[in-house]
Order: sequence, then structure tokens, then C-alpha cells
Amino acid sequence: MRDHSATRSQRPRATLAALAPFVLVLAACSSSSTTSEPPASQPAASQAAASEAPASEAPASQAPASEAAGGTTVTMKGLAFSVAEITVPVGKVTFLNDDAVAHILAEGENGVEVANPRVQKVSIAGGSQGELDFTVAGDYHITCTIHHAMNMVVHVQ
Repeated sequence: MRDHSATRSQRPRATLAALAPFVLVLAACSSSSTTSEPPASQPAASQAAASEAPASEAPASQAPASEAAGGTTVTMKGLAFSVAEITVPVGKVTFLNDDAVAHILAEGENGVEVANPRVQKVSIAGGSQGELDFTVAGDYHITCTIHHAMNMVVHVQ
């Protein structure tokens, strides 16, 4: 007579081994859809600030624009400008990028550049600075063409 106990005990193992890849795929799919980690290029705090702060308001924790060595400096941090609007004389305004990501500043609103801009757009890498040159008095809406919620107004006298 043949001993069937060895064969019976190996059947569940074979079934489990056959199902293991499917279980791993299901586990990977379910865990990736429930994670809330931000992309590596953007810190979680920056994402929250960008999604929660209205486009017209800068976070309260940021410093206002400063007058340094005869010019004005506006800081960008948390995917926002440090001020919603400033008044400056004709000339250059320096933009200091305290974010880890680049910003492209242009005359326009909500990430869309105007058709005939009066200022030349500038790309500013994370951790560096750039300037916009305002040569004519007037009101300029400035936006980041990458981060559409970044908007401010520069009043030039």
C-alpha cells in the first residue's frame, strides 16, 4: 500500500508557492496606492504649503521683501513669494530662491506668461538668485511658470 500522507502535505506547499508571486503583486499594488509620501523633488512641507495657501497669500512665516544695497530682494520659499505685492522704483528686483526646486519667473498670472511681456523671464535654480529688470513704471503681475500658485504684483514707480 502506498503512503499518501507525504503527498498530501506537499500539496499545500506547492499551492502556496504558486500563489506567492500573486500575493506579492497585490501587496505592492495596495501599498503604493495608500502611501502619501511626496516626490523626492519636493518636501512634504512644501507640498502642503503650496496646496493649502491661497495664491494671493504668502505664508506668514516668511520674511517680507528687503531693501539691500540699493535694491529690493524678494525671497521664494515653500513654493511661495515672501510678499503678495511690493512697490519699488524703476530698476532691478532680486529674487532669492530658498526652495530646493527651480522657479521660472515671468510677467503673467497663474503660471501663464503674458503675450508681450515688459520684463524678460528668468530661470532661478534652487538655492540661487536671479533678477527681473523693471524699466518702465507700472503694475507687473509676476508668476512662476512651473508653480502656478506662485503669484505676486510688483508696483513700479
